[in-house]
Amino acid sequence: MKHIPIALILLFSISVFAQQEFELTLSTKGLDLIEIGIAGFTGNGADAATMEISRKLLSRDLQLTGVFHVIPEKNMALVPSPDSPENVKNCEAFLSVGAKILVTGEIRAEEGGQLLFTGVVTDTKTCKKIVTRRYRGETALLKKLIHSFADDVIFVFTGKRGITNSRIAFVSDRTGHREVYIMDYNGDDLRQLTKIGSDTIFPAVSHDRKRIAFTSYRNHNPDLFLMTVGQGIQTIYHAEGIGSTPDFSPDGKWLLFSASKDGNTDIYIYNIDKQTTNRLTHHIAIDTSPRFSPNGKEIVFTSDRYGAPRIYAMDRDGLNIRRLNTQGSYNDSPVWSPDGSRIAYVAMYNNKFDIFIYNIAENKNIRLTNGNGSSEYPSWSPDGRRIVFSSSRTGSWQLVSMNINGSGLIQLTNEGNNTCPFWVK
Repeated sequence: MKHIPIALILLFSISVFAQQEFELTLSTKGLDLIEIGIAGFTGNGADAATMEISRKLLSRDLQLTGVFHVIPEKNMALVPSPDSPENVKNCEAFLSVGAKILVTGEIRAEEGGQLLFTGVVTDTKTCKKIVTRRYRGETALLKKLIHSFADDVIFVFTGKRGITNSRIAFVSDRTGHREVYIMDYNGDDLRQLTKIGSDTIFPAVSHDRKRIAFTSYRNHNPDLFLMTVGQGIQTIYHAEGIGSTPDFSPDGKWLLFSASKDGNTDIYIYNIDKQTTNRLTHHIAIDTSPRFSPNGKEIVFTSDRYGAPRIYAMDRDGLNIRRLNTQGSYNDSPVWSPDGSRIAYVAMYNNKFDIFIYNIAENKNIRLTNGNGSSEYPSWSPDGRRIVFSSSRTGSWQLVSMNINGSGLIQLTNEGNNTCPFWVK
């Protein structure tokens, strides 16, 4: 019996489970994290409740990086917050409750309905400021100002931008059929992108965020579509069989996808400007789930050409096909890390899927999930520090993100069944 990759299985069915919410706790075990404390915000630009919501948002942003351990609020409450973010005098007191690094913030009102947010990072051992940042914007943009400060703090300590302004596209059946949605990296500000009225799955977003590709049954067949900002929807692939699992090249000019055009599923590449399609694989096996490498020169994909589905790589032109040394009896959903050094994928053990990472240089595999239910469709955060995936451990399919060592799990969705996450670059 021929194995069918999960990318193709999802085209025809989705499991329906009892809706159930679950709590996942952040774990810092085994990690050398920076101990950082967030003091209460000051200023006249918001009421006390908004100040506290903003402080907690910043705390959550920093905690989810996998870089910091945020000092608990009960510890921070033992030390009075500074009257001004730039006037920290009681550094020893903050250090005594565990905050080696202190973050202070101020929200002030300005003319024309503008807000000025000032954020300061202080080393409590020396009581010297590490960085001071100021951000202006409309009141409605306060959340984005906080996110921007969090990203700057992360950059100061790691040399990489944070992910707080990144978004995640995904599929949800919360309206009764599957449509594409998008939300902030932490599950906030959810918005429905497609309203096609028929099952729509496998979203992929271009790096400039101007295009989204997906598979939809809008014409009663699993066809491939491209939606461009300001231009509407166009059909990329329509034929007997399946068009699925699209992925944009880093420059946004090409689109990979799998299709069963001639009765067999192979990998194709589509030139978006010229609207031409070339076939890359020519094998009687099922080849699916193609993904570009970060430099656009290689492609990773799933194939059952030598038995069970495994992960393979090939050059952009379809040549130099080689099998990667992945684990498990059944592999699928490969995706390159942003720096190109690792590949996340799923592997079947005991009739369920778990998330693994394959280190290319070391030729080693690391298992990230090992719990109840299946964990599927991994997607990397833009900074390569977290992975979002779909999990059935609660009885329904929900999106969960985690650090790349398997710690720091947090559930992002609760309503309906949610699958096929794509972390927008």
